[in-house]
Amino acid sequence: MKTFLQCVAIGTAVTLALFGLGYFAAEQGAQTLSYALYWQAYVLYMMLPCSVSLTHGEFLCESMAAARIMFYAGIPVGIVVYSAAAYLVMRLLRRPAAAPQA
Repeated sequence: MKTFLQCVAIGTAVTLALFGLGYFAAEQGAQTLSYALYWQAYVLYMMLPCSVSLTHGEFLCESMAAARIMFYAGIPVGIVVYSAAAYLVMRLLRRPAAAPQA
């Protein structure tokens, strides 16, 4: 249980940090960097029936409510993905080293 909570905390911290950095990058005009940092929302946007104008950095959707839901749905998706990655890394680091064979 302790490992699970640690992994969720790590996943949450990484997701929120990348979300903040992505928001800051978007404010500075670095849309491509913003998409790379907060990739979860970009992947979820691609599931919507929208046209993407990457030259202007805009997602043109018929339903802006659906686009907004997908944007914020990227946060729990990121927490799950980064928590799973943290769990795998922690498992690999805690694995006992193999004994050398003679």
